[in-house]
Amino acid sequence: MRKSRVFLALLVIGAVAQVASAQVSIGGAQSLYIQPGARPAGMGDAFVAVVDDASAISWNPAGLGYLGAKYNFTLMHTQLVPDWDDVYYEYVAYAQKVEGLGTIGGSIIYLTYGEQPMTNPESPDIVGYFTSYEVIPSVAYGTTIGKNFALGLNLKFVYVHLAPAWATQDQQKGEGSTFAADFGALYKMMKGSLVLGAALQHVGPKIAYIDEEQADPLPRNLKFGFGWTILNDDMNHLLLVGDYNKSLVIVEDIADITTGVILNAGAEYEYANLLALRLGYVYDEDGDVKGFAYGMGLKYKSWAFVIANVPQADGLKRPFRFSLTATF
Repeated sequence: MRKSRVFLALLVIGAVAQVASAQVSIGGAQSLYIQPGARPAGMGDAFVAVVDDASAISWNPAGLGYLGAKYNFTLMHTQLVPDWDDVYYEYVAYAQKVEGLGTIGGSIIYLTYGEQPMTNPESPDIVGYFTSYEVIPSVAYGTTIGKNFALGLNLKFVYVHLAPAWATQDQQKGEGSTFAADFGALYKMMKGSLVLGAALQHVGPKIAYIDEEQADPLPRNLKFGFGWTILNDDMNHLLLVGDYNKSLVIVEDIADITTGVILNAGAEYEYANLLALRLGYVYDEDGDVKGFAYGMGLKYKSWAFVIANVPQADGLKRPFRFSLTATF
């Protein structure tokens, strides 16, 4: 006599899709719409040609080939909906150089939609709770080809848990899984002061939950961008960045989707390899997100702490993103 609350989980997922990312959600696995790292967030999520830390695994795996340190580590936390304490996103990544081979790495994404109540259909009494979440582990490889070109590959397993079997009306698990791959490339110009980057993201089979006939595509995306260092001396470093994103998901009968394009631009100023200030802008017509992002970072030896605040759709609160990176 218990009533399924899978529909409630789906409502929460829809809300998170709108506030967690700048892109309108038209595919499965909402965590793939969120770009990791507070540093990129502070520059308007323009990072495909920068990718100089372990988050390159998810942004553009070709960046692994150019990592300067032998060991690279990064993590990020963000509360996606400022008013919902149990809806958050976690990201951790590690990359390590292998002499004569290139750089290998791995990452884990965890997104929770929070705790969902389940009630008896004959009364408002709550008879149980369940948690909806996503987990995406991945492994990646990147290497240079000559001095100015690099390629990379990221392979990931996608698991989405909407509800356990006991919470569904037909006693079937509300969960789905699939796999996907990212492909990336980097090209350095002007003695490395200008870098061009490209990535093809989330290429893989659709993900289905209970009904195989209603499987959702992954948010396949084609990304191009540049990173241009226009000032670099002992005390000052100024970087300009820009990204172009084009959704490759086929959209049918969705009036709100017009272009499937997101534009990102930003700048980073770093003083004495100690303090960094960042400013960015996101233009997403489909997602109704048009606003500035900003952030800052502090470095101490091999450690860096970064914070950023990002725009959302009109009327939604702006969340913060926090990152910690380390190199050894």
